[in-house]
Amino acid sequence: MSTCVSKGVGVSGKPALSGHVPAARGRDAVAGFCLVLLLLSLAVHGYGCSSSTPERAVWDFVAARMAGNDRRAAELTVEGDLGEYPGGEPYLGGSGFSYRVSEVQVEGDGARVTVAFRWDDQEVEVPYVTRRVGSRWKVSLEETLEGWLPSPRVEDENGATDRPSSITA
Repeated sequence: MSTCVSKGVGVSGKPALSGHVPAARGRDAVAGFCLVLLLLSLAVHGYGCSSSTPERAVWDFVAARMAGNDRRAAELTVEGDLGEYPGGEPYLGGSGFSYRVSEVQVEGDGARVTVAFRWDDQEVEVPYVTRRVGSRWKVSLEETLEGWLPSPRVEDENGATDRPSSITA
């Protein structure tokens, strides 16, 4: 004999204690649970550490510099401060300037991201070097500057250079 009738009431007139849940409430509960999982997934993947890419690190760095936010720009670097960095990004913050990432080359924990700056009818491509630091990508000012203004290579007796990376700007 069943202790549950179609309205969820037992034979004795008291609510049934079986696991019976009307179909509509069950679907709503499953839909709600799926929505919570989706929102958690978006929070972790959309805003967490996994969203860090070399392209995004450079994009955010350039945007911060163009906006005059040197504190934010410094947070996006391997070095943690801008030091003597001579980049011209702040001078490009006026109207008529635009930029886009034109190329990304990733090699292990290093990457070269080329940004095309455009104004009037001119365009110049500027390479930036990024490094993975923990789970985040950050701009390496030292390696970026090395690519812009290469220092003389010093070779030892075996022909090895003092360059620390195969990723160069």
